[in-house]
Amino acid sequence: MPIFDKPEWIQHAGGVSIMGVDLDPSGVRMATCGSDNRIRIWAMRPVLSEVAEQDPAVPKQLAVLCDALTPINAIRFAASGQLLAAGTDDAEGLVYELREGRGSAVFGSGEAANIENWRLRIKLRGHASNVLDVAWAPDSRRLATCSVDNKVKVWDTTNGHCLRTLEGHVGHVKGVAWDPFDFFLASQGDREAIVWRLEDGSQVAVISEPFAKAPIVSFGLRPGWSPDGQTLALPNGYENGMHTVPLIKRNSWAPGEFCLVGHKGPVTAIRYNPHLYTPPPKPGAPPTSPDDEPAGSIVTAGSTDKTFSIWAPSAGDAPVVVGRGFFGGMVNDVAWSADGRVMVAAAYDGSVATALFADGELGRRVPQAEVDALLAQLYGDPALRAGAAGRDGGGGPLGLGGRGALSGLAAAPELMALEARARAEVEREERLNSRLRADGAAAAAAAGAAGAAAGSLGGAAAGLRPPLGAAVGLARAAMPPPAPPPPRVPLAATQNGVGPAGRGAGIGSNSPAKAAAGGARGGPAGTSGRDADHPPAKRIAVQPVGGAATAAGARAGAAAAAATAAPAGGAATPAGGGIAGAQAGGGVGFAAGPQVLVPVEAVHTHFSFLIHAQPGSTEGQVELQALNSGRDARGRPAGELLCLVGGQRRWTDVVQGAVVALAGSSRLAAAATGNGDLMVYSPAGRRLFPPIRLGWPASFLTVAPGSSLLLALLTDGSLKLWDFGAGECLLESSVAPLLLPAGTGVSGMAAAAQQPTLKVTAVRITAAGAPLVVLSNAHAYVHHGGLRTWVRVADDAFPASAFTTNLTSAATGELSKLQAAAAQRRHPADVLATSAAHAARPAVAARSEQALLEHNLASAAALQSPAEWRLWLITYVRRLAADEDESRLRDLISELLGPLRWTPATHGGGRANASAAAPASGGSWEPALGSSVSGGRWAPVVLGFDKRRLLREVVLKEVARNRSYQQLVAEVLEQLKQVDAAAAAAAAASQQPQQQQHTRGQADGVNAPVGDAAAGPAGAASSQPMVMG
Repeated sequence: MPIFDKPEWIQHAGGVSIMGVDLDPSGVRMATCGSDNRIRIWAMRPVLSEVAEQDPAVPKQLAVLCDALTPINAIRFAASGQLLAAGTDDAEGLVYELREGRGSAVFGSGEAANIENWRLRIKLRGHASNVLDVAWAPDSRRLATCSVDNKVKVWDTTNGHCLRTLEGHVGHVKGVAWDPFDFFLASQGDREAIVWRLEDGSQVAVISEPFAKAPIVSFGLRPGWSPDGQTLALPNGYENGMHTVPLIKRNSWAPGEFCLVGHKGPVTAIRYNPHLYTPPPKPGAPPTSPDDEPAGSIVTAGSTDKTFSIWAPSAGDAPVVVGRGFFGGMVNDVAWSADGRVMVAAAYDGSVATALFADGELGRRVPQAEVDALLAQLYGDPALRAGAAGRDGGGGPLGLGGRGALSGLAAAPELMALEARARAEVEREERLNSRLRADGAAAAAAAGAAGAAAGSLGGAAAGLRPPLGAAVGLARAAMPPPAPPPPRVPLAATQNGVGPAGRGAGIGSNSPAKAAAGGARGGPAGTSGRDADHPPAKRIAVQPVGGAATAAGARAGAAAAAATAAPAGGAATPAGGGIAGAQAGGGVGFAAGPQVLVPVEAVHTHFSFLIHAQPGSTEGQVELQALNSGRDARGRPAGELLCLVGGQRRWTDVVQGAVVALAGSSRLAAAATGNGDLMVYSPAGRRLFPPIRLGWPASFLTVAPGSSLLLALLTDGSLKLWDFGAGECLLESSVAPLLLPAGTGVSGMAAAAQQPTLKVTAVRITAAGAPLVVLSNAHAYVHHGGLRTWVRVADDAFPASAFTTNLTSAATGELSKLQAAAAQRRHPADVLATSAAHAARPAVAARSEQALLEHNLASAAALQSPAEWRLWLITYVRRLAADEDESRLRDLISELLGPLRWTPATHGGGRANASAAAPASGGSWEPALGSSVSGGRWAPVVLGFDKRRLLREVVLKEVARNRSYQQLVAEVLEQLKQVDAAAAAAAAASQQPQQQQHTRGQADGVNAPVGDAAAGPAGAASSQPMVMG
């Protein structure tokens, strides 16, 4: 039997109603809010222990927060335990932060001095009326609020920005609940409940049937999610003359399937126990296996009938506990402790009741390992994905599903069912490959002998497999042998669009995982590699063909679009769908060539690229189309280009080879072919250059809008950037270092290439003209012009930071959009584990926040995004000032201030340094904020901002907020005065020689040439620093 208690000392001034209650994750404290405009923090030790309650040395009230001017309607602790949110009647959301040290008394409040140091962190203003409920996101950064203004808002509590406003309710929004797995947000009004998708703010479901006849009696409603995220419990249901709690199943969102019935008045508050339980054994019942026991969640409901009830749906239709006689008014809110043993209810009469359960009273608590297994069935197993990623070389996306080890959970169980079927198929193929691997070498040798004798498909050297098919004309992977004997060379390709004639080019497979594992057996016609027990995936038929037949098949295949260049020996060999080799011994030998890192996924018969469009109209629309159904006189593939302006044909052209990529702008149009050529056209269709030989087909082709910059990523991983307006190549690089899994050394490169884990998903040119590459794990890299290498500007290195959001709609700059996309791949387990580690070690958490801000500052500089760079600079300075990190703060100020007597001649670093810093893109490049002052190279401008002006108008203003830095601010202001004086003196000195020269010219009756007069002494004009003020 649980122990019930009603501590009389837990009350607000004057016995006013308590509107909200919550327990923090540590179980140390409880928070209540009420109509007295106060938030009170209570110690849980006197609540749980009668000895501690009677001990006067044990404090009961830890803090009183008096920042609100109106009644407070709701209160919730964040998952981190360090933040507390509340909603008030004056349309504000309040966010408090627990800081180190002892609290103090609030002047004029009449309250005793606080024991804990809770400080108001930020006020969230944006609602037009009372804020009735609040809900935290699992990351302890985002907060949802709902209001009488019929709106729901999602906030970033680190800066007070409203990330999204959700509108759709027809009346007051009285409750809000955040999905524990961060996919959905539920909000409830009097007549409907709406489930919102967090990613884009769209409505997933509108549930109105259970509330059509519900009475409007409560000022606040508290919906709740079950701990496994599978059930959404909604208060204030009314069906068939009974007050109910509808239980809405995830993804179906259908009302009426399940509900809790029993209260005599409308239910106002719902709260789930944070753990899963199996029902306790019934007296006299035979013992059962733990595997046979149904696990379920426990939920508490509070009602206007002055009672609360505790339900365990897995145990039956009746409630486990019904609490009557505790309150003289309606129950406003309920809460559970993090260990699941303490339940608290707060009522309108101003009192609080508690229930303490002993171990086993609620049932057997499901161990965490079993919970993880259940969540793996529902949303995907993080450990399974991490293990598979490790087998694939680490950290990359899996071959099935395409999600990385740190990606988000599956949104629906149906997706997991699809992944399970795909996983089972791969496992069957792996078992088949294990059987084929034993005789693979012998089969390959037999295939080579048969090919030499009868012209069948085989390898020129024993141990090399023939390529897997000619589906799209390009192989997905090819690995050169690191050392003899050469390893097997997996060359995978898709089967999309393969015609009967194209099947003679080789053996195809629709399973890259199988191909990488060992693949099909090469052999003469009629050799079967099928297994009766474990049939492989559908394959393209094997036909016994020789070298001439292979070439003919490649020419006849509609999708066989790419052919490699002629080898050094002279004769070119057609590639009917992969990397071609040299002929040897009458058969077709496939030599291991360079590796295909970025494959062309498919060659389409017809596709287009929209260069320019006007919304809602086709007038003025410019579209570039490609048609790959043609052949030249010799039967080789030929592509046709067509440019349409406003739906009318403007120009056409025919090129050799199938077109695999298109790009264009108002300055040029470009097309890449499968045989490795690049065609560049003017807007009128004039060929600006002869066919540019790239050597490899282009997987990605992009043009900067309104410019003549064109970026091409080839299938071998090489990347090239041209300025065709100037007729020059600005950059040659490779994405190969980006595609290797983390921690892959030289010895592991071969294995990583055989099973590549990362893919390129997007390539574009930034606003500053630098190449940007996004990988399948959402990591983004930009090419740094000064360092001439790739730098990673977005990743998942900070999964639980307060400055990380996964709402792409809230991202406004280029950097924030990239980082939001990377944050969406976070796994909740990583977020929770990191949050717990940071909560246990505040110093580590503070340094992690600083590191993220430093990363964002440097990344914005690498992307040359001035607005974002300035924003992160301000945030970083605020953080350093708040953390009182004087060392880093002085280092930052020194970089902005620079040498007191700066000139390009004395501190410019010389021509060598200037040329070394010049970007490969050819544009102007300015050093990032981290450039060295002591090394003698300092620039007064960064991203268009004058550093000293930033120091004066931005940095010092933020630092001055902390009075402990008054001396530092005074020192810097004095140095700025010296800088201004030195600049004025230099300006006066530079003007005096010019005036003397002008006077001499007038005396001689000769006017000095303009160029000579403007030049002056070498470096004088350019050495004048910018004067502040």
